[in-house]
Amino acid sequence: MDDVYLTLDVDWAPDFMIDNVAERLVRQGVNATWFVTHESPAIDRLRRHPGLFELGIHPNFSRGSTHGATPEAVLRSCLSLVPDAVSMRTHALIQSSPLLVQVRASTSIRIDVSMFLPHHANLQPVSLWMDGRALLRVPFFWEDDLEMERPDPIWTLSPLRDIGPGLKVLDFHPAHVYLNCVDMLPYRRLKASVKCLRDAEIRDAAGLVREGQGPGSLFDEVITFLASQRGGGRQIRSLVSQMGTSER
Repeated sequence: MDDVYLTLDVDWAPDFMIDNVAERLVRQGVNATWFVTHESPAIDRLRRHPGLFELGIHPNFSRGSTHGATPEAVLRSCLSLVPDAVSMRTHALIQSSPLLVQVRASTSIRIDVSMFLPHHANLQPVSLWMDGRALLRVPFFWEDDLEMERPDPIWTLSPLRDIGPGLKVLDFHPAHVYLNCVDMLPYRRLKASVKCLRDAEIRDAAGLVREGQGPGSLFDEVITFLASQRGGGRQIRSLVSQMGTSER
């Protein structure tokens, strides 16, 4: 397996950013998996493209989470947003064996994409068996905000593809794609300027959008590459076929 998969963590982005990113994908007919944090008109608009967009969940298990005070409440809240979700990536990549057992035993989630192995070659999905059930762990390879932390960040696709064979799951955030910034300062300024990020408007982001290479330019390069591939790439849920026969 040597495929590029495109994923997005919504992370409470405002609708104009979600719409902007979705329009780029629809324009080129490219598949993506969106890990959803909240409900909004823009999220509803994503549902109009089931052939292109998979909606998974992005549960926040942190203390003080708006999703709930317990793992049960968080999962219930997130699955109320996407009742048919089969995939998840946890916010802040929070994970533990007991939590994964609970997710697999009590929800529709069959695929977890919370294991980050940056710039690592030869990645493959792995079935994690727990209490007689399998959860497919899909490692991901690149994330825009964490790329900003590297001393030598990569904002073009070719060097990432040249790292070596293996699965390459890329993780973007609509806010970082829209702002196209190579550090977190503009994003933090935007968050500080509004009461709630998802209520921000286009005028709030004016002056914060960066030109040149960055998450936005790489995103456009990735979707151009995937548009050239058969079917415009694939959604994460397509990997469910790799799970054990008892999961059918």
